[in-house]
Amino acid sequence: MLERLRQVAFMVRDLEEGHELYRSALGMESCFSEDLSQHGLKNMVLPAGNGTFVELLQPTSADTSGGRFLERRGEAPYLLIFESNKYDQLITHLRSLDVRITGETEEGGQRSAFIHPSAANGAFLEIIQSPQTGNPWPAAGPNWQRIDHQPKTRQLRQVAILVKDLDEAIRKWGEMFGLKATSRFEASFTKLEIAVLPLAGGDTFIELAQPMGEDAPSSRFLEKYGEGIYLIIYEIDDSLAVDAELKELGIRYTSSRQTENYVNLGFNSIWLHPSAMKGAFTQLSQVLVSDNPWPPAGDSWYK
Repeated sequence: MLERLRQVAFMVRDLEEGHELYRSALGMESCFSEDLSQHGLKNMVLPAGNGTFVELLQPTSADTSGGRFLERRGEAPYLLIFESNKYDQLITHLRSLDVRITGETEEGGQRSAFIHPSAANGAFLEIIQSPQTGNPWPAAGPNWQRIDHQPKTRQLRQVAILVKDLDEAIRKWGEMFGLKATSRFEASFTKLEIAVLPLAGGDTFIELAQPMGEDAPSSRFLEKYGEGIYLIIYEIDDSLAVDAELKELGIRYTSSRQTENYVNLGFNSIWLHPSAMKGAFTQLSQVLVSDNPWPPAGDSWYK
């Protein structure tokens, strides 16, 4: 019932500064900005490729929800925005499960509902049904389809949510959204046990990840912040070229070519440290095989 992960929103202290970072690191340019004063925010939307987007949010004052989030959490991923083609069915289903829906909106034929983080392992979610018009994603403004500029990313592919109990999280996301794990494995490099759940559209994914051991960096994250959005994953075309560009920019990152226990997986990855990306732990992955469009999701999910 979730078609695609369309957009990820990040809370930042300064929109222009955040825009410059995403422009230099990932080649993303703003296609739309608006006043969201009714929510105590202003924003910029940046295409990430293939109809997926990054949204930067800046609170208008310290006494707004966004301002309090910044005070409590700092700059960080804030909201996952999904597209659904079965909005009525999904919202009715979620209400039958007593899932906490904090609000619904309808404007210009577009409907949306917000799911409280307590219902989704600490991840704040928005579910949108877009109007059947010439613009498939009005949240990115009226002109994004006509922009020639291409970012360094092919698209937003996957978002990892850190959880305390992987089995329970898989059950919960399956019950709420009908998602099934097509791949489950232990990533020794990151000390995580991971399950990957494809969305209905077949090109974006949710990753649920549980730390393995108290000495894992993710365990310290979980202890400090609790469950929630942990890692944003984009697909890229040329990891060697991006690696060289990041090195030239002096951005703090690690490459899978420099790590042990990360071989023969069908893709190369680069991890940008959260301190380099305004609190957003970021992975850039190049697929190296021709017979599987996204190897992390397993060997047969696409067949």
